[in-house]
Amino acid sequence: MKWKQSMKKLLRDKGYYLTFALCLAAVAVSGWLYVRSLDSTDDELSVPEAVQAAVLPTLPEGGERAAADKPGQIRPIHPVGPTAPATEAPSQNVTEPPVKTAATRLRPLEGEVSQGYSMDKLAYNATTRDWRTHPGLDIAAPEGSEVRAAAEGRVLAVRSDDLLGRIVTVEHEGGWVTHYANLAEETAVTAGEQVAAGQKLGTVGKTALAEIGSEPHLHFAVYKNNVPQDPEAFLAG
Repeated sequence: MKWKQSMKKLLRDKGYYLTFALCLAAVAVSGWLYVRSLDSTDDELSVPEAVQAAVLPTLPEGGERAAADKPGQIRPIHPVGPTAPATEAPSQNVTEPPVKTAATRLRPLEGEVSQGYSMDKLAYNATTRDWRTHPGLDIAAPEGSEVRAAAEGRVLAVRSDDLLGRIVTVEHEGGWVTHYANLAEETAVTAGEQVAAGQKLGTVGKTALAEIGSEPHLHFAVYKNNVPQDPEAFLAG
């Protein structure tokens, strides 16, 4: 009877601690059993090859399937396809300057035409105060303005004329000849020199006595086989 009284006293004094210890033991045993159950089912849950073949998508030609770390593990597949062609850089629209050839024709001077070509009717001359033909264009420009070759050719002559002043004459292919009159005394070319279209020949002057009453200008005349031609038609090509 004495041991029963001892047990009752132990349960009364230490019962809380014993109950807590039993609970901890029960939780530990439950966790161990759960882990064991997972290990035992790992192999049982392997995905059969037939199922893998049905689940995994078909790779394109040249693709490779990523290897699984464990049987039954399925990784995402990234097919290796053909590389997209590189995009070409857009071409730059670069404007090239016009190429000057033997056929290139340019205005010898930029300016307003103060008197036009007139061979089929008479035109009034402010210097001589009479009416006469005018076989050329008078292009107004300040003294010293550069005068350039209208086309490629060879300098036929550099001379001074009693009426038209300082003149540079250039011959071109096809029997064409261009005259640049009323120039300043000092020219940029000499007789026999080959010139390109747009090359400087001289500058505007006031050496033409027959046109001294007009404002400074270039007297530009064109001939073919020694016959006067309309300079505007020549420049238009």
